[in-house]
Amino acid sequence: MSEITALITTRNRRDELRGAIASALEQTCDVEVIVVDDASTDGTVELVEREFPEVVLLRSEAPRGYIVQRNRGVRSATAPVVAIIDDDAVLQSPRTLEQALADFDDPRIGAVAIPHIDIGRSATPRLSAPTPDGIFLTSEFTGTASAIRRDVFAAVGGFRESMFHQAEERDFCLRMLEAGWVVRVGRGDPIHHYLSPARDLRRMDLFGRRNAILCAWYNEPLPEAFVRMAEMSALGVVSGVRVGRPLNALRGLALGYRDCWRQRAERKPVRRRVNRAFRRLWKQGPLPLAEIEPLLAAR
Repeated sequence: MSEITALITTRNRRDELRGAIASALEQTCDVEVIVVDDASTDGTVELVEREFPEVVLLRSEAPRGYIVQRNRGVRSATAPVVAIIDDDAVLQSPRTLEQALADFDDPRIGAVAIPHIDIGRSATPRLSAPTPDGIFLTSEFTGTASAIRRDVFAAVGGFRESMFHQAEERDFCLRMLEAGWVVRVGRGDPIHHYLSPARDLRRMDLFGRRNAILCAWYNEPLPEAFVRMAEMSALGVVSGVRVGRPLNALRGLALGYRDCWRQRAERKPVRRRVNRAFRRLWKQGPLPLAEIEPLLAAR
């Protein structure tokens, strides 16, 4: 059995995917690499089969979205920890996954937010531990740079597939916190994320706004859920105006409120103290584990 699985989901990004796979195969630890192809039509499957025969390739005949495909990939993994990276990301250091494994040194840690740099936007890593000593927590990881215990992933139920695209990490991490596991801020070398020009920004806006509303509705107790939905609505409108796509943001918010009613049976709010812990981490983090642990369920 490998020490860690590197999971990459992809759709029609053949040339970018090559770098992601190569960097995963060059890691210093024993790594299983899984690529889940979401019905690509650009020769992605042929590239993987020809250039990387050692990779586990899972293919879909019809597109189902990366959240569904990530769940499929984690279920297919054999290692106890799964590192998730995007197809436009590169493990710049060969030690990144070895370092991520070392961060799982406390039973409370269900996931590690691996530091990463959005190349072209900033030279500063996002979500980097403030000091190498101690365990510091954050509210959520970013999908392109995360490592998750496979048993925790299964216990929490994986990513919520009804979200389809965007913001699944926050929803998952809230549910994980309710179950008593935390997200540690990683201490390792940062992943380089190259932000593919093929990204569909309008779709990201749409589902980002929709899912911010749904995440609050699914998980937060009342009346906090209503406060958070109002907050997310205001932030969504401001963001839409700032990027020049206000109507798309408004449409996403409208879809979110509509689906709150349609998916009302999925609402399972976390306990208030857990919600307080999440909000503290979101607004003030990274915070030491000792500050948050008293608010969590016994493990």
